[in-house]
Amino acid sequence: MNIPHPEKRRIKIWAGELPSSKIASLAACHPFTQQLDIVFPSNPALLSTLEKLETSYAKGKAKLSDVLNNSDTFDPARNILVVTSNPQEEDVWCIDSRSHLTLSVTKETYQRLGLMGQKLPFKNHSERHVIDIPLRKNSQPPAIQTRQKTSLENWDKRREEQLGTEGGLWDVAYCVGVAHRFLLDYAALPHGVFQELRVLPVQCRISERKDVHVPIPGLSPRPEPVPLGSNRVSVDGDEGLVDWDDRVQNLFEWIGMACLGAQRLYANDRVNPYVALYEHPTPSRVDDITHLQWKGLLHPAFVGKVLDTVMYVALSSQFESSISFPFVGITSHALTTSPISYIPYTTTTTLSGTFQIPGRVPAHLPRVGGEDSWSLILERDESQGPGMRWCLGESLGQWDARWG
Repeated sequence: MNIPHPEKRRIKIWAGELPSSKIASLAACHPFTQQLDIVFPSNPALLSTLEKLETSYAKGKAKLSDVLNNSDTFDPARNILVVTSNPQEEDVWCIDSRSHLTLSVTKETYQRLGLMGQKLPFKNHSERHVIDIPLRKNSQPPAIQTRQKTSLENWDKRREEQLGTEGGLWDVAYCVGVAHRFLLDYAALPHGVFQELRVLPVQCRISERKDVHVPIPGLSPRPEPVPLGSNRVSVDGDEGLVDWDDRVQNLFEWIGMACLGAQRLYANDRVNPYVALYEHPTPSRVDDITHLQWKGLLHPAFVGKVLDTVMYVALSSQFESSISFPFVGITSHALTTSPISYIPYTTTTTLSGTFQIPGRVPAHLPRVGGEDSWSLILERDESQGPGMRWCLGESLGQWDARWG
């Protein structure tokens, strides 16, 4: 029996202190989030603040020609995100916060569209193409815009002929984030672009777990690796780096298991060593933990609001407790069926306070079951007055050019 090899995954770790431009741009760089989890040693002040945060998104149907004919609807100031939601579709598209329509299509569709695009730079997937269409007014010459409209109108007609009037429409999901308002008003939805819209609320799910082994993170900067070719003895430096990596790995593993409600974390767990073996991070204490979860199409502005709320409460006097090192773990899972998974906004802001829009975005193969997640540990640091240390881990699956 041929057992397939597990998918190759890449992981990167960053660490530092707040304020941090890396953390400030974290939510904006990940445009399509489908799940957000938070776990922390139970704290009434933090829970009462976070449980009030709710959002919503809409599902409906659309024609691509209607999108182009109403392109002003997707002005960046409106902060509208759209993504196809049928996992059975081979051709997919999205509209991100840059106000760009991005199509990811098969070879056959690409040849029939007749629009300029780029091949995906991945082995065995190079016949798939990505077509980038800016929707901003006057962003392209009129002749190109006319050609794009004609091409997409013809595609809509072909889909209708093949799949019928109803089946030819695209299933889409839609969300908005403006001025910290995340609940969609049905009357204000762009009905000229989308059809059969229905609003889906996303509320915070809360679970409490008693008597759990809770680690004390004790976050610190990552030790610098010893330069290659160095003549000095490097055993201590190498061991310090290995120890740091192991500890951070154990902390992220604990956060993942806590979000899953793993039995192994309970203080009264008596695991059979012949069945499973797990050692919780040390030092630790037995305490209660709270797990919060939001599931749905989550706008980056909402994710950013959650992060800002956590940091505000954690740095306030409300977070005072007998715990030596209060911390919060936050984990986000991206919608990997979207043709755009990451927008590398620069970490310096413009004079208006917004992030600079990058010229290009990394190539990505949209697929069901892909891996694209990040996990953030925030720990209160009292060494030099109230402050926050952080450690961020990002995990990527195959066929994503974010890191080359």
